[in-house]
Amino acid sequence: MKRSNRKLIVLFSFVTLICMTSALLLGLAPPPLGADAYPSLSATADNSLDIIFNTRSPQEPGRWKYIYIHQSATTGGDARSLAAAANPADIPDHFIIGNGNGLSDGEIQVGPRWNDQSPAKPPTGADHLDPDCISVCLVGNFDQFQPTPTQLRRLGQLVQTLQDQCRISSDGLVLITDTQAANDPAAIGRYFPADGFRNQILQ
Repeated sequence: MKRSNRKLIVLFSFVTLICMTSALLLGLAPPPLGADAYPSLSATADNSLDIIFNTRSPQEPGRWKYIYIHQSATTGGDARSLAAAANPADIPDHFIIGNGNGLSDGEIQVGPRWNDQSPAKPPTGADHLDPDCISVCLVGNFDQFQPTPTQLRRLGQLVQTLQDQCRISSDGLVLITDTQAANDPAAIGRYFPADGFRNQILQ
C-alpha cells in the first residue's frame, strides 16, 4: 500500500513539473508576428510623440542627420505588408504612417530598425540610403492621389519631433520630387504638396 502511494506521489510530482515547465516556456516564447507586433501610435492619441525615443537601443547624440520621406506607391498597407516578402520582420523603414487602408488614417507604426537605432534600407528604386538618414514611409500612391490631411498632420508632428530631439535642421529634410518614373516608391509622388509641407516645417 505504501509503495503504491509513493508511486502516485512521484507520478503527480512529475506531471506537475512538466506542466509548470511548459507554462514557463510558453510565457517566455516570443509572440507570433502579427499586425500588433509593431508598436503604433494612434492618430487620435493625445500623448506626445516623445514616446518614440523609448527605444531598445539608446540613441547616440548626433546619430541622425537627415529625414527621408517617401511613398509606398501602394493603395494601402502596414508594416507587415510592406516588409520584405522573404522576411516579414525586415521592415526597411523606421516609421510608417497609414492612410486608413491597412492602418488607421494617420496611425504611426514604429519599425524594428528605429527600436534598434539601425540604418534603414533603401526602398525599391533607390540604390543607396545614407546610414544617418531616418526613413519615413507614407502609405499611399501619391502619383495618383494626395495624402490624407490626417497623414500630413501626423507627418508634420513626427518630423518636427525628430528634428527637435535629434537636432536635424530643415535642410536635412529629403523629398525626391524630380523623378520621371511614376509609382516610384523611392520618390514622394507628384501629388504630395512638397513645397507646402516644407513651409509648414520651417514655421
